Amino acid sequence: MSDHAAAIRGLPRWHPEPLVQDTLHRIRAYGWSVTSVSELCAECADKCEPPDCAFAYSTGLTLHSIPELIVYGLDAATSAAVINELGDVLHRCDWTELVQAGTEICVGVLDVPVRLVELIDKDDMSISNVLFPDAPALQVVWPDDWGRFPWDEDYALEPVHQPVKGVLPDPEARVVGRRVISRSQGPNRRERRRRKPTAG
Repeated sequence: MSDHAAAIRGLPRWHPEPLVQDTLHRIRAYGWSVTSVSELCAECADKCEPPDCAFAYSTGLTLHSIPELIVYGLDAATSAAVINELGDVLHRCDWTELVQAGTEICVGVLDVPVRLVELIDKDDMSISNVLFPDAPALQVVWPDDWGRFPWDEDYALEPVHQPVKGVLPDPEARVVGRRVISRSQGPNRRERRRRKPTAG
């Protein structure tokens, strides 16, 4: 049995809410789902109220023993790409070490590294809260144009651009472990060893 099949076992087959039902279909097809929320409402219902800040979140990563992810302040396509790429990274890396070490994670869709913080306020993750109310969650935090994060001095963005709803890192804590991780594999050592030095 594949990991995907094992992960979705026990997932409800049906839900009366159409958005939750659509999410269930996407989890069964792809392993997890990403929901984006912005002023561009797909439902166009009168009850829809645009958020102060666009955001996107995952549903179903918890089936893979990974916390759900949420990111604020990016457009829908970028948010989905960031969450999907981090979902792949967290299949290979221990998320607790990444959070505790304050590891910067390079993602292909952004020109800057991101960091993960433990999320406290999960209210915005409405579909995840319906399906997995007790699942842990992490917020993906990105820096300003100068590489400063919201907890750094002289951070340039306003809270409305990227609200932080998680546990900020302790500035006094000693950082251990890798500082930056990336999906790139680096130079091919086997090829480098095969090269012979040229006579000069």
